[in-house]
Amino acid sequence: MGDVLAESKDGILSNEDFQRIKELKAKREAKNALAQQGLAKSAAIKVPSSDQLSLKRVDGTMLEVHVRKKLSKDERLALVRAGREERGKYHARTAVKQNKTGGLSNRQKEHKKKMPLAAKRDKVARTRIEKKKKHQRSGKQFRGRKAWKQ
Repeated sequence: MGDVLAESKDGILSNEDFQRIKELKAKREAKNALAQQGLAKSAAIKVPSSDQLSLKRVDGTMLEVHVRKKLSKDERLALVRAGREERGKYHARTAVKQNKTGGLSNRQKEHKKKMPLAAKRDKVARTRIEKKKKHQRSGKQFRGRKAWKQ
């Protein structure tokens, strides 16, 4: 910037001088920004001038924004139906379970089993007690020792 001022002998700056000052300031700010980000390791990185940037060709299609047009109701329904065709037909889970091969699971066998009345009552009482104990335990999350009470 000092050399710009030295060139003007009368001390009055022309428009070209102001333009040059602006370019030099922009270049210095760009170098400072690169140095702050750690990208400018030395003076090896050259910041292009505004003239060099203006010479670069820009593809007009790159500047256009891709905006999807709003779909009509018929088009949206067609998309939904196309998605449904890929998916198989709905089957209830119980129907799928009943159609499986390989026999019954242990739970299914136990459910079908005819039990004597006394055994059934005993089992119901046992499950009730287990559920009660599980419910009591579920209230507390921490089951260890507190660090300050050792």
